[in-house]
Amino acid sequence: MRESISKIGLTKGAVVMIGAFTVASLALPATANAAPAAGCSAFMNSPVTGGYEATLTCNGIGLSFIDGLGTNLTDASKEARALAQIALGGGDTCSAFMHATTPGGYKVTLTCVDTGLVSGVGTTLTDASRAARASI
Repeated sequence: MRESISKIGLTKGAVVMIGAFTVASLALPATANAAPAAGCSAFMNSPVTGGYEATLTCNGIGLSFIDGLGTNLTDASKEARALAQIALGGGDTCSAFMHATTPGGYKVTLTCVDTGLVSGVGTTLTDASRAARASI
């Protein structure tokens, strides 16, 4: 592998395009090493303005996918797992719906099966995500 990478002019760890997907988008987050909530598995992650979005695929709850947002990938994964644990524990099923920058920070809106839309604001994307989750 190292030899073939050198021959085509790529450096070790370079992102290689495969059709419309990158190898990086198919890999599970390396920093999210804690096990996801029971009934859910890490699905994918992606960069967003101000941080990352981590997506879990879940069985037995109101949504097939649960998205969490955070300033870093670990926080995004923790937020997704926290939302999944609420749903798996019999609470409302919510997922990150949208986020935006606001003066001084971020606003995160969750969409929930029972509650509808709930929002939170914070200086960082993680703070805003936690504030939105606290509104469930």
